[in-house]
Amino acid sequence: MKPAQSEESNIGISGLRKLNRITTQMYGFDLRTFATTSLLRKIESIIQANHLKDVDTLIHVLETRSSFFPIFQSQLTYFCSELFRDPAFWRLFRDSVVPVLNKTKSKIRIWVHGCSSGEEVLSTAIVLHESGLNEKFFIYATGINELSINEARNKIYFDKQLEVSDNNYKRFCNDENSSIFRYLERKDKGFIFKDEFYQNIRHEVFNGIEANEIRGLHLVLCRNYFIYCTPEYQNNLLGLFTKSLIPGGFLAIGNKENISFCNDFNKYVVFNKNEKVFQKKPY
Repeated sequence: MKPAQSEESNIGISGLRKLNRITTQMYGFDLRTFATTSLLRKIESIIQANHLKDVDTLIHVLETRSSFFPIFQSQLTYFCSELFRDPAFWRLFRDSVVPVLNKTKSKIRIWVHGCSSGEEVLSTAIVLHESGLNEKFFIYATGINELSINEARNKIYFDKQLEVSDNNYKRFCNDENSSIFRYLERKDKGFIFKDEFYQNIRHEVFNGIEANEIRGLHLVLCRNYFIYCTPEYQNNLLGLFTKSLIPGGFLAIGNKENISFCNDFNKYVVFNKNEKVFQKKPY
């Protein structure tokens, strides 16, 4: 639920600056990469979720309890709880992008940045599996810290969560008889994905622009992440992706996002305007 405006203003810019001073000095984690409006809402949510009085109490906890920082970091993450979110994108990926990727003679190298709790990664793996490319792809899945990465590695899904995902998958397949459950097996009171879907995936913590240069990529998926970042960080992030992608490699962002202002945008051509898929120019 969105916090009331009066609650947001209790944090304010000065509160964010104090908070960022602590996270930067003590943990090397710069909050200035996040867009201010969404960051204010997230901080308010963290305060409420942990039953803290205000931002000063949050700062005190971070100063005195280092064990809380990974929790704080994880709670800043915007989780996607759906598989095959935006089925039209996944159809485009299957029908138009995968055939191009399949032409490469080497292993298809993919980076899913901001992998959240893993749904985007698994959706990608399922499409490639159904395209007969099990032995030909490798996915780097990066998250904000170990807690979010562990969530992505070991997530248990429950019936209510899977209802939406199963409907998305049926729309992706355009077949009411198809079901995402064929890739799942029962564990405790929920479901987990079969081990085969994790064999070609490596989960890593993303520590920043300089620390995570992955080169020789054929595809970068960074959907619905740019929107939470400052324009400066968006520009830097696109620069990193440009370095990482081979000529002719693909970049997919959220269909409501815009990176046309970024310095490297002229190094891409629009592959699909509606689904915001771009292809790096071959020169």
